[in-house]
Amino acid sequence: MLLQEKASLIKLKVKALLQEQHELKNELLLVQTENENLKKTIGDQTKRIEILEDKNKISKLADGIQLGKRDITELKLQINQYIREIDECLKLLNHYSNNK
Repeated sequence: MLLQEKASLIKLKVKALLQEQHELKNELLLVQTENENLKKTIGDQTKRIEILEDKNKISKLADGIQLGKRDITELKLQINQYIREIDECLKLLNHYSNNK
């Protein structure tokens, strides 16, 4: 095989590799975009689940009060827990607004 033929063959292989690299970069960008979209969807769904779980807790608490199925001590403890969580949130909000 002549030197020119070898050089031409190498050029063709390099062009093919460059084309493949370009295609792989495009595919990578698509996969990264899809990954980001899926992460956002997971985050949104996680927030929605948390909201629904909170609503469910409140609903169960309200059902317990209305039907008298829960022990009053347990209800007081649960309400106190909610108050502590609210107080903690208020502290964090205060701290955040004071540091701005």
